[in-house]
Amino acid sequence: MARATPATPGTTPPPGTPFEFTVGLLQNGALELKWKCSNPSGTVGTIYEVKRSIGSGAFAFIGVSGVKMFTDETLPNGAMPATYQVTAVRSTARGNPAQFTVNFGIGGGGGFAITSVTEGTAATPVKLAA
Repeated sequence: MARATPATPGTTPPPGTPFEFTVGLLQNGALELKWKCSNPSGTVGTIYEVKRSIGSGAFAFIGVSGVKMFTDETLPNGAMPATYQVTAVRSTARGNPAQFTVNFGIGGGGGFAITSVTEGTAATPVKLAA
């Protein structure tokens, strides 16, 4: 009886690029970041690498998430603006990073507030969580 030759594994495309960011300011001052990401069909194990740049500084790794959400509890007071970079990662495959910038100011009650959020270099407005 002849042995069947195993099928050659196919190449799985890299993870998708995050989009449609939503940002919310929590009562404790942390930022809740959410996004959407369309990953290739049939793939599992995608995580999201999150980096942050404050002002014009370099991006620094601040964490990973196994879901399309991350809470930044390390944002220093008075950080203006904060730019986030989110990259989908699966094994050794990396998607294209996406960026959005959060601008802060003083709210009506005199507290810390988000004044605007823009996505990418085209300054597309981002939704603020209610």
